[in-house]
Amino acid sequence: MREYRTTGTVRVNCGYIGLDRNQADARAGSINSVPGKKGLYEVVRPIEFKAGEKVRLEKPDKAILAKMDLLEKEQGMAAETTPKADNKNKPLS
Repeated sequence: MREYRTTGTVRVNCGYIGLDRNQADARAGSINSVPGKKGLYEVVRPIEFKAGEKVRLEKPDKAILAKMDLLEKEQGMAAETTPKADNKNKPLS
């Protein structure tokens, strides 16, 4: 699962979602906790999120992705995007 921050109102109709305790409590009638998986819930009725909320999703569709910013990179991508040290511009001692 990847973590996202909503940039607009987002509606999730089904699937699994990662929520914090406060988010889960506010949507208790629309989700079921997944046994053995803390913070993971199954969406049984549509739920909505306002802009600025953080959620974890497995495979959001394109319509949902258009209203979200990715907060974490996939494993391995950080090493590829991190600039390497460049010794050419280092002052001589």
